[in-house]
This record gives sequence, C-alpha cells and structure tokens, in this order.
Amino acid sequence: MDKKQIVNYWDKRAESFSKDKQAELESSHATAWLKEIEAITRLRDGLKVLDIGTGAGFLAILCAQQGAEVSGIDLAPDMIQSAKQNAQQLNQNIQFKVMDAEHLNYENETFDVVIARNVTWLMPNTQATYKEWLRVLKPNGHLINIDGNYGKDSFINYGDISTDHAHNTLGDEMLQESEIIKQSIPINHQSRPRYDINILKQLGYQNIHLDTGVYARVYKEQDAFYNPTPIFLISVSKPMT
Repeated sequence: MDKKQIVNYWDKRAESFSKDKQAELESSHATAWLKEIEAITRLRDGLKVLDIGTGAGFLAILCAQQGAEVSGIDLAPDMIQSAKQNAQQLNQNIQFKVMDAEHLNYENETFDVVIARNVTWLMPNTQATYKEWLRVLKPNGHLINIDGNYGKDSFINYGDISTDHAHNTLGDEMLQESEIIKQSIPINHQSRPRYDINILKQLGYQNIHLDTGVYARVYKEQDAFYNPTPIFLISVSKPMT
C-alpha cells in the first residue's frame, strides 16, 4: 500500500472526523480515556507527551488539558489542520506537525509518554514502528498503544451498530476504501495483540502490560463513539539504560 493512498483517505475524512472528535472531547468517553491513561502515568505540568497519529487531536488535547507539554503528529495534512483548529478553540497550546509515524523527526529519549490510539493497524512495518516509538521515549517513560485486531472484522458491514455512529455516515465507497487499505497492510493478517507482544519481546522489552479489559470499561454502550472491534491497550515502560 502506497502511503499516499492512506493520506488521501484520511484527508477526505478530516472534516467529519474532526466533528466526531470535538463531540467525543465533550462526552463521558473523554473522562474514561483520561482515567485509563492516568492509571499508567499521571499527566501533569511539564510532562512531555507525543501523540502519534493524532488525527483531529483528541488525545493530544485531553493530555494538554491536564497540563502536559504535548506534541501531536499525523501523516495527513488536513487532519493536522483540524487538530490545530480544535486545540485553538479549546485554548490548548500543542505542537502539531505533519510527520510519518515510522520515521519520527525527534531526538532519542525526548518524551516521557508516547501514546497512540487506532494507529498501529495502519503501519506497514510493525517492528520498525515500535522500535521508532520506543527510541524517542525517555528511560522510565511509558509507551501507551491502544488498538484493535481490525483485520478479523469487516469495515464494510456496520449494519448492527447505532445509526449515529461515525462509520454509518461514511457511505459505502469510503468504507470499501478503508477495507482495501486495511487488507493491504501486513499487521492486519496477524493475530493481535499476541503479534504486538512478540515484537516487543523481540526488541528486548520485558516490562510489557496487556490490558484487554479496557474495552468493557470505555465502551459501555453503543453510542456515537462505540467501537465494534474489541480494543486492547499495551503499555511498555522503558528501562533505565
């Protein structure tokens, strides 16, 4: 899969995606996600956070509202523009940049927290991705990766979820495009999260925590933000060198 196709898809979704994230920031989901993050690391003034695949800035804004010093990156320029607008509307000072998540333009050991939500399934080279994300993490820092085993579910058939759900407003053409993108990326043909855990172990990390209970805690009802694919949370703490 050419990354230009991925960028083109998400740029097309930027406007509707941004409206969805604005609403999510005002919903109980924001509080729920904040609780999950703070169970791993306390967000506070001066904590340096990188939000990878920031999209319209949901997690970046959530962390900045707690006083963290946040940077957010995304490969889709229109998404970054949406994120900047959303942060500005909420008076949050966040450094947003167009950047490839597999090739981060940051020095080693820059961030206390690296966080991503629903991003890894779009990464063509999983091992290189995890290696890069952990490279920019400080010793004693935390990688928090939230994703789902999207490869086993079809993006085309969302008939059984609520009518106000974002995917029900995308239309068949966009859903088919997302399904084609998904099928073209190798990670979506693996058994996850076991695949992710094995890669992290291969990279030499031992302090890995898998949380599959996050799905039930966050998605308690089929509202507009409901995710029909059971998500998982992997957290990794980087050892002192």
